Amino acid sequence: MDILILLSLLAFVFGLVKIKGAAIYVFINTGTEGSPSWTKIGAQREATFDRGSAVIDTTDKDSGGDEEHLPDTRNWGISFGAFLIESDNGWLELETTYGAGTQKQYRFVTPGFAYMGKATVESLSIGGAMGDAGVASFTLKGTHALTKGAI
Repeated sequence: MDILILLSLLAFVFGLVKIKGAAIYVFINTGTEGSPSWTKIGAQREATFDRGSAVIDTTDKDSGGDEEHLPDTRNWGISFGAFLIESDNGWLELETTYGAGTQKQYRFVTPGFAYMGKATVESLSIGGAMGDAGVASFTLKGTHALTKGAI
């Protein structure tokens, strides 16, 4: 591995390098789970990867006026927007998955890591205003655990 690439990766891992938003992408598996083929969903403008946790309220009369809770299930999702390019292979696979009501594997990729998991297309919107480009926005609702790996 080239020494400059290695130094860049080490600087990234130890938090010394800020990341441009333009370097973050969402990919869809256009292959099979056993033999994935990662296809970038084209013309992306923004992407957000959310992780959360449900909580169980355990507040009672003896809590002294402060809330108490226990952690419960975790959840995750991806939302992103893109210019509408109806011939883009990633868009076509996403739209087919939505229409079939099936789940697919997705990857949310930053310069240092890839987060992968199965998700359902929770929402898919297409819009366009006069004097503006056609756009699409998507929300993916994750199911089961995520995997995280270094790029």
